[in-house]
Amino acid sequence: MDDILGFPVGSTAGGEFTAICKYDARAGRIFRVDRTNTGNGYVSENVDITANFKAVVDLENVQSGWLFFPPGGAPSFALVPLAALEARTIEKPAQPSANHKQGVRFRMKLSKACAGDADQIREMAGTSNAFLNGMQTLYRQFKAEKAKYPGQLPVISLASAMPVASGSGARSSTNYQPTWRIDGWAPRPADLKNEISQPAMAHVTPLPAPMTADDFDAPRTAPKTGAQTVPPPNLLHTVPQANVHQANALQANNLDDDFG
Repeated sequence: MDDILGFPVGSTAGGEFTAICKYDARAGRIFRVDRTNTGNGYVSENVDITANFKAVVDLENVQSGWLFFPPGGAPSFALVPLAALEARTIEKPAQPSANHKQGVRFRMKLSKACAGDADQIREMAGTSNAFLNGMQTLYRQFKAEKAKYPGQLPVISLASAMPVASGSGARSSTNYQPTWRIDGWAPRPADLKNEISQPAMAHVTPLPAPMTADDFDAPRTAPKTGAQTVPPPNLLHTVPQANVHQANALQANNLDDDFG
Protein backbone atom coordinates (compact mmCIF):
# COMPACT_ATOMS: atom_id res chain seq x y z
CA MET A 1 0.00 0.00 0.00
CA ASP A 2 1.08 3.59 -0.69
CA ASP A 3 2.10 5.45 2.46
CA ILE A 4 2.54 9.00 1.18
CA LEU A 5 0.43 10.25 4.11
CA GLY A 6 2.72 8.55 6.63
CA PHE A 7 0.75 5.31 6.83
CA PRO A 8 -0.75 2.84 4.36
CA VAL A 9 -4.25 3.83 3.28
CA GLY A 10 -6.51 0.81 2.93
CA SER A 11 -8.59 0.49 -0.20
CA THR A 12 -12.28 -0.24 0.04
CA ALA A 13 -14.47 -2.10 -2.67
CA GLY A 14 -12.50 26.49 26.21
CA GLY A 15 -9.41 28.19 24.66
CA GLU A 16 -8.96 29.58 21.19
CA PHE A 17 -9.43 27.12 18.39
CA THR A 18 -9.65 27.17 14.62
CA ALA A 19 -13.09 26.90 13.07
CA ILE A 20 -13.56 23.71 11.08
CA CYS A 21 -14.81 22.20 7.88
CA LYS A 22 -15.65 18.53 7.61
CA TYR A 23 -15.93 16.13 4.72
CA ASP A 24 -18.81 13.65 5.12
CA ALA A 25 -17.74 10.47 3.33
CA ARG A 26 -21.21 8.98 3.80
CA ALA A 27 -22.71 11.63 1.54
CA GLY A 28 -19.73 13.01 -0.38
CA ARG A 29 -20.30 16.55 0.84
CA ILE A 30 -18.35 19.33 2.58
CA PHE A 31 -19.72 21.29 5.51
CA ARG A 32 -18.65 24.52 7.17
CA VAL A 33 -19.28 24.29 10.92
CA ASP A 34 -20.29 27.68 12.27
CA ARG A 35 -20.54 28.09 16.06
CA THR A 36 -22.46 30.81 17.88
CA ASN A 37 -22.23 31.64 21.57
CA THR A 38 -25.81 32.10 22.74
CA GLY A 39 -24.81 33.05 26.28
CA ASN A 40 -26.01 29.67 27.46
CA GLY A 41 -23.50 27.66 25.46
CA TYR A 42 -22.43 27.20 21.89
CA VAL A 43 -24.74 26.20 19.05
CA SER A 44 -23.30 24.61 15.91
CA GLU A 45 -24.71 24.93 12.41
CA ASN A 46 -23.54 22.71 9.54
CA VAL A 47 -23.56 24.72 6.33
CA ASP A 48 -23.28 22.73 3.09
CA ILE A 49 -20.57 24.37 0.93
CA THR A 50 -20.06 21.47 -1.48
CA ALA A 51 -21.13 23.23 -4.65
CA ASN A 52 -18.98 26.35 -4.17
CA PHE A 53 -16.09 24.93 -2.14
CA LYS A 54 -12.87 26.77 -2.95
CA ALA A 55 -9.92 27.18 -0.61
CA VAL A 56 -6.21 27.89 -0.38
CA VAL A 57 -5.02 24.72 1.35
CA ASP A 58 -1.84 24.55 3.43
CA LEU A 59 -0.54 21.23 2.13
CA GLU A 60 2.97 22.24 3.21
CA ASN A 61 1.98 21.70 6.82
CA VAL A 62 -0.26 18.65 6.84
CA GLN A 63 -0.13 16.68 10.08
CA SER A 64 -0.22 12.89 10.12
CA GLY A 65 -0.82 10.47 12.97
CA TRP A 66 -3.67 9.29 15.16
CA LEU A 67 -7.11 10.80 15.72
CA PHE A 68 -10.04 9.85 17.95
CA PHE A 69 -13.47 11.46 17.87
CA PRO A 70 -15.34 10.27 20.98
CA PRO A 71 -19.08 11.03 20.74
CA GLY A 72 -19.86 14.12 22.78
CA GLY A 73 -16.24 14.59 23.87
CA ALA A 74 -13.23 16.57 22.76
CA PRO A 75 -11.26 15.06 19.87
CA SER A 76 -7.86 13.61 20.75
CA PHE A 77 -4.94 13.93 18.32
CA ALA A 78 -1.42 12.49 18.34
CA LEU A 79 0.09 14.13 15.28
CA VAL A 80 3.42 15.14 13.76
CA PRO A 81 4.26 17.21 10.66
CA LEU A 82 3.99 14.98 7.59
CA ALA A 83 6.96 16.69 5.94
CA ALA A 84 9.17 15.86 8.94
CA LEU A 85 7.87 12.31 8.91
CA GLU A 86 8.77 11.99 5.23
CA ALA A 87 12.23 13.44 5.88
CA ARG A 88 12.64 10.99 8.77
CA THR A 89 13.55 13.79 11.16
CA ILE A 90 10.75 12.73 13.49
CA GLU A 91 9.20 9.40 14.32
CA LYS A 92 5.61 8.40 13.81
CA PRO A 93 3.74 8.81 17.11
CA ALA A 94 2.61 5.76 19.01
CA GLN A 95 -1.09 4.95 18.89
CA PRO A 96 -2.50 6.46 22.11
CA SER A 97 -5.39 4.00 22.35
CA ALA A 98 -7.19 1.31 20.39
CA ASN A 99 -9.82 3.91 19.54
CA HIS A 100 -7.40 6.21 17.73
CA LYS A 101 -7.38 5.81 13.94
CA GLN A 102 -4.76 6.91 11.45
CA GLY A 103 -5.59 10.18 9.75
CA VAL A 104 -4.49 13.66 8.78
CA ARG A 105 -5.23 17.26 9.74
CA PHE A 106 -4.57 20.48 7.83
CA ARG A 107 -5.61 24.13 7.56
CA MET A 108 -7.14 26.17 4.76
CA LYS A 109 -8.58 29.57 3.91
CA LEU A 110 -12.01 29.48 2.32
CA SER A 111 -12.93 31.87 -0.46
CA LYS A 112 -15.21 34.75 0.50
CA ALA A 113 -18.10 33.22 -1.43
CA CYS A 114 -17.61 29.94 0.41
CA ALA A 115 -17.22 31.44 3.90
CA GLY A 116 -19.88 34.13 3.72
CA ASP A 117 -19.77 36.17 6.91
CA ALA A 118 -18.17 33.32 8.86
CA ASP A 119 -14.49 32.60 9.53
CA GLN A 120 -12.43 31.98 6.39
CA ILE A 121 -9.61 30.20 8.25
CA ARG A 122 -10.61 26.57 8.81
CA GLU A 123 -9.21 23.23 9.86
CA MET A 124 -10.11 19.84 8.42
CA ALA A 125 -9.29 16.35 9.69
CA GLY A 126 -10.41 12.86 8.86
CA THR A 127 -9.77 9.15 9.24
CA SER A 128 -12.12 7.46 6.74
CA ASN A 129 -10.54 5.49 3.91
CA ALA A 130 -12.55 7.45 1.35
CA PHE A 131 -11.29 10.78 2.68
CA LEU A 132 -7.69 9.58 3.01
CA ASN A 133 -7.56 8.05 -0.47
CA GLY A 134 -8.69 11.38 -1.89
CA MET A 135 -6.11 13.24 0.19
CA GLN A 136 -3.39 10.83 -0.87
CA THR A 137 -4.00 11.63 -4.54
CA LEU A 138 -4.12 15.37 -3.88
CA TYR A 139 -0.95 15.36 -1.80
CA ARG A 140 0.92 13.40 -4.46
CA GLN A 141 -0.09 16.00 -7.08
CA PHE A 142 0.95 18.81 -4.73
CA LYS A 143 4.40 17.31 -4.27
CA ALA A 144 4.85 16.81 -8.00
CA GLU A 145 3.92 20.40 -8.90
CA LYS A 146 4.99 22.58 -5.97
CA ALA A 147 8.51 23.24 -7.31
CA LYS A 148 6.94 25.13 -10.23
CA TYR A 149 5.17 27.51 -7.82
CA PRO A 150 7.72 28.53 -5.16
CA GLY A 151 6.24 30.33 -2.19
CA GLN A 152 2.69 29.49 -3.21
CA LEU A 153 -0.06 27.14 -2.06
CA PRO A 154 -2.64 25.30 -4.16
CA VAL A 155 -6.19 26.57 -4.60
CA ILE A 156 -8.44 23.54 -4.27
CA SER A 157 -12.00 22.71 -5.32
CA LEU A 158 -14.00 19.49 -5.20
CA ALA A 159 -14.30 18.06 -8.70
CA SER A 160 -16.36 14.99 -7.82
CA ALA A 161 -17.27 12.48 -5.15
CA MET A 162 -17.33 8.94 -6.46
CA PRO A 163 -19.14 6.05 -4.74
CA VAL A 164 -17.01 3.22 -3.34
CA ALA A 165 -18.92 0.16 -2.12
CA SER A 166 -17.61 -2.17 0.57
CA GLY A 167 -18.88 -5.21 2.43
CA SER A 168 -21.82 -7.36 1.41
CA GLY A 169 -25.33 -8.15 2.53
CA ALA A 170 -26.33 -6.50 5.78
CA ARG A 171 -22.76 -5.19 6.18
CA SER A 172 -22.63 -3.47 2.81
CA SER A 173 -22.10 0.27 2.69
CA THR A 174 -21.16 3.00 0.25
CA ASN A 175 -18.83 5.91 0.94
CA TYR A 176 -17.90 8.71 -1.43
CA GLN A 177 -14.25 9.35 -2.24
CA PRO A 178 -13.47 13.00 -2.98
CA THR A 179 -11.61 13.99 -6.11
CA TRP A 180 -9.89 17.25 -5.24
CA ARG A 181 -8.69 19.48 -8.06
CA ILE A 182 -5.93 22.08 -7.99
CA ASP A 183 -7.41 25.05 -9.87
CA GLY A 184 -4.43 27.34 -9.39
CA TRP A 185 -1.66 28.47 -7.05
CA ALA A 186 -1.53 31.57 -4.87
CA PRO A 187 0.80 33.19 -2.33
CA ARG A 188 0.15 32.12 1.25
CA PRO A 189 -2.49 34.42 2.79
CA ALA A 190 -1.09 36.34 5.74
CA ASP A 191 -3.70 34.91 8.09
CA LEU A 192 -3.16 31.28 7.03
CA LYS A 193 -0.41 30.47 9.48
CA ASN A 194 1.33 27.13 9.91
CA GLU A 195 0.63 27.00 13.63
CA ILE A 196 -0.62 23.42 13.85
CA SER A 197 2.51 21.81 12.47
CA GLN A 198 5.47 23.37 14.24
CA PRO A 199 8.07 20.62 14.85
CA ALA A 200 7.41 18.96 18.20
CA MET A 201 7.48 15.61 19.84
CA ALA A 202 4.39 13.55 19.26
CA HIS A 203 1.73 14.34 21.79
CA VAL A 204 -2.01 14.11 22.26
CA THR A 205 -3.65 17.47 21.68
CA PRO A 206 -7.35 17.54 22.57
CA LEU A 207 -9.25 20.36 20.90
CA PRO A 208 -10.17 22.96 23.55
CA ALA A 209 -13.75 23.15 24.85
CA PRO A 210 -16.43 24.02 23.90
CA MET A 211 -15.79 22.24 20.56
CA THR A 212 -16.71 18.55 20.66
CA ALA A 213 -16.17 15.58 18.41
CA ASP A 214 -19.81 15.71 17.35
CA ASP A 215 -19.01 19.07 15.74
CA PHE A 216 -15.70 17.95 14.27
CA ASP A 217 -16.52 14.49 12.94
CA ALA A 218 -18.81 13.69 10.03
CA PRO A 219 -22.52 13.18 10.76
CA ARG A 220 -23.59 9.64 11.59
CA THR A 221 -26.26 9.76 8.87
CA ALA A 222 -26.41 11.37 5.45
CA PRO A 223 -27.27 15.07 5.79
CA LYS A 224 -30.51 16.47 4.41
CA THR A 225 -31.50 19.76 2.86
CA GLY A 226 -35.14 20.62 3.19
CA ALA A 227 -37.22 17.48 2.80
CA GLN A 228 -34.88 15.62 0.49
CA THR A 229 -31.53 13.94 1.02
CA VAL A 230 -28.82 15.79 -0.89
CA PRO A 231 -27.22 13.53 -3.54
CA PRO A 232 -23.43 13.30 -3.79
CA PRO A 233 -21.78 15.65 -6.28
CA ASN A 234 -20.57 13.32 -9.03
CA LEU A 235 -19.35 16.17 -11.21
CA LEU A 236 -19.36 19.56 -9.52
CA HIS A 237 -16.98 21.80 -11.41
CA THR A 238 -15.97 20.23 -14.68
CA VAL A 239 -13.12 22.27 -16.13
CA PRO A 240 -11.59 21.24 -19.49
CA GLN A 241 -7.92 20.42 -19.09
CA ALA A 242 -7.06 23.03 -21.69
CA ASN A 243 -8.42 25.72 -19.36
CA VAL A 244 -6.45 24.67 -16.30
CA HIS A 245 -3.29 26.57 -17.28
CA GLN A 246 -5.39 29.65 -18.01
CA ALA A 247 -6.99 29.32 -14.59
CA ASN A 248 -3.53 29.12 -13.00
CA ALA A 249 -2.47 32.31 -14.75
CA LEU A 250 -5.55 34.19 -13.61
CA GLN A 251 -5.45 32.94 -10.04
CA ALA A 252 -3.08 35.60 -8.71
CA ASN A 253 -5.28 38.36 -10.12
CA ASN A 254 -8.38 36.90 -8.50
CA LEU A 255 -6.80 36.17 -5.11
CA ASP A 256 -7.76 39.44 -3.41
CA ASP A 257 -11.33 39.15 -4.60
CA ASP A 258 -11.70 35.53 -3.55
CA PHE A 259 -9.62 35.32 -0.38
CA GLY A 260 -8.83 38.86 0.75
